[in-house]
Amino acid sequence: MSQGELREPSPPGWRTDEILLGVLQHAAGTALVLAAWVLVLADRGNAAASALLPGLLIFALSGANQIRFRAVFEQAVALAGAWTLLAPWALGFAANDAATWAHVTLGGVTIASALAWLRVARKS
Repeated sequence: MSQGELREPSPPGWRTDEILLGVLQHAAGTALVLAAWVLVLADRGNAAASALLPGLLIFALSGANQIRFRAVFEQAVALAGAWTLLAPWALGFAANDAATWAHVTLGGVTIASALAWLRVARKS
């Protein structure tokens, strides 16, 4: 037997798309937490709470998903993104343009990255 046949296959590593999706989700969660801080300073309580809770959830779940992928984590991230996207109208702060755009943009990014993660997981 040649030396090549005796080697064990190397364990699968992180692919570039997985790393980018993880970074994107971490960034969205972090941006929501920072948006909550800015909204508190602007005296927008509902908008701040609506940004803080999903932001922390997205950040925590995407971090746990980096350790061991679970589809349920990405589904929960997608739900948190959907809540973030709809929160301005559900909580009545849609008149505040900055808070609405932050929620819609970051919620959309979160949903898109979660769906992309699920697509990548199906291909693996």
